[in-house]
Amino acid sequence: MGIATRALPGGDVLEHAMEVARDIAVNVAPMSAALSKRLLWDTMIKGYTPRQVADLETELHHRVMGSADAYEGVEAFVQRRAPRWSLSVSREWEPLPEC
Repeated sequence: MGIATRALPGGDVLEHAMEVARDIAVNVAPMSAALSKRLLWDTMIKGYTPRQVADLETELHHRVMGSADAYEGVEAFVQRRAPRWSLSVSREWEPLPEC
């Protein structure tokens, strides 16, 4: 899943975790992060099967692709600059569909 990709000495863990968190906070669109977190939580709580998770991931991917933030992410990467996200989780959140 890419969540655990290395082992570090105990004294290095917090510093590395903060680097990863900063990268996510800057380079991942807030709506994409929120949808991913909700899907992970729902998967644990509701006990979705791998097929249900894959179907929901596809649906959520379709929800955000083509959005202003999807275009902004690509543009920022190509232009080697920090992205300027425009979607607001608090204003534009739509609940995840039920399986």
